[in-house]
Order: sequence, then structure tokens, then C-alpha cells
Amino acid sequence: MILMLAGEGKTDLGQLRPSASGLVFEPGPMAWIVVQLLASQLDYSLIESHHAGADCVVLINESELAQQAKAGAKKKSPLLPGIKHGKNTGFFTRNAQALGRLALEKQEKRNTPTIAVLFRDADASRSMSRQTWREKVDSVLRGFKEVQFDTGVPMIPRPKSEAWILCALKNNYLSCEGLEDAPGNDASPNSLKNQLEQFLTYSPTAEQQAEWVLSGKIDPERIMMPSFLEFKQSLAHAIEQAAFHR
Repeated sequence: MILMLAGEGKTDLGQLRPSASGLVFEPGPMAWIVVQLLASQLDYSLIESHHAGADCVVLINESELAQQAKAGAKKKSPLLPGIKHGKNTGFFTRNAQALGRLALEKQEKRNTPTIAVLFRDADASRSMSRQTWREKVDSVLRGFKEVQFDTGVPMIPRPKSEAWILCALKNNYLSCEGLEDAPGNDASPNSLKNQLEQFLTYSPTAEQQAEWVLSGKIDPERIMMPSFLEFKQSLAHAIEQAAFHR
């Protein structure tokens, strides 16, 4: 199996780090969450296999995906999201279309089932209503469907990934749903980023956050939040669909 990841930076799905042997994939905490959930079904870690030389994980950086989305938009009429699709969802749909096309190309070239995960924070400027979050998740699913890619997964925390991390570290996985109503704007005194820093008494690096998942300090199987469960369900569906492509 091939896992294709497209995120926003090193603090979510990770980054490509220059090394003497070329670009090396450095997984972020959200990538390890994806892989640990997959490992419960596959009985092996795709990232560990990739680092051992299997070449089974592909990271698409944000600028590359944006270029692919722009190129795809020129080939068809512009998206006109209205009441049916929700406002400001075209960006999410085009990103999913672009990632879906790239994943289909990889799947056909390698003749190997491919799962693609698109990570986007739901909103970084304010609190996010459940309806607006739902529209953005649906817009990603719609984008994958429009390019006939059936193993695409939206990974969209509400409002940001810090909500999932706080659920594990601060709330001990209990009564976490309220975190989804916190402001996404980092400038807000009660922002999720500030809550995390205040709880820890320091600002964690991407490497530290990744280590929390690797060490089991954050257990993805125990996070019971609506936005996380939506992602987890989509990932399980993608695994089922990937089985048909073997």
C-alpha cells in the first residue's frame, strides 16, 4: 500500500528535510496518528517501512498541491459553491481534486492501492461552527469523488489539530467535545495554541509532538471527538475500499 499525505506544514503531517542523500520525509504528529490507525489494520507501520527503503509514503507539500489545483481549475469551469455546498469551500474541493488526481496517477503507475489524506485546519481565525466544519469536510469528499478517487480521506480538526492533542494531554480523553468550540485564532487569549502552551508551560516543537504519538503519550484510539471520529471513519472506509484494488 502507498500512503499519500498533503498537509500544511511540519507540525501536522510533516515536512521534506534536505539531507546528504536527498529529501527525507520527517513525519509530523498527524502523520503518525494516520499511520498508527492504519497499522491496527495492516499489522505494520507504513512510515517505518518507508524509512527502511520501501518507498511507500509520499508527502505532497502545500505549494505543489496548490500548483496542481490551479492547473486542474483551468481545465474545467470554475466552482460555484452556494447554499447547497456552503460558502468558501471551493479551496478545499480543488485541493482534494488535485490530491486525488496525483494519487490515481501513483496508484496506476505502481499498480498498488493508494490512500490519500488531506489535512487542513478547519479555521485558524475564529471558532468554527459545526455546520461550517461539516461543509468543509463534505467539500473535500466531493473533490475526491469528482475525480473518481474512492480512497481519499479528509483530516480536518475542528478548529485546529491542537484540539485533538489537548484532548489527550490535558483532558485525559474525557469531555473533549468542548475543545472544538475554542477559537482557532492564535492571537486569542483562549486559543487552543495558548491552552496547550499554558498546560505544558512551554511551546512544543513538531518533533516533540510527533514523539508524543510514537511513545503512546497520545493514543489515537482513545480520542473521542466528533471531528476526530469523522476522520477515523473516513480512514476506515478508505482501507476497505483499498482492499478492492489489490
